[in-house]
Amino acid sequence: MQQSGVSVEQIIAMISEVKEDPACLTRLDSHSDIIHDAGLDSLQLIHFILRVEEQYDVEIDFEEFDMDHLGSIAMFCDFVNKAQSDETVHSMEA
Repeated sequence: MQQSGVSVEQIIAMISEVKEDPACLTRLDSHSDIIHDAGLDSLQLIHFILRVEEQYDVEIDFEEFDMDHLGSIAMFCDFVNKAQSDETVHSMEA
């Protein structure tokens, strides 16, 4: 399912689902670190990234992914929105 433009609230909801922790919905904000503040372990992080790829129709290369994008939820949203934009440009060029 493709949606355009990812929001902080959508990412927080997705983290809450992956963590199976409804408290994330009120505890996390745009400045929260996805690994440290949300407490995602390595398997949860992979599950989270795969869900983002599926939900927002983007491809995230784990080998080239810069972990700094996880420094805040807002930074990750910017990364995903840019990736969506890049995917659109690539598909228009094809």
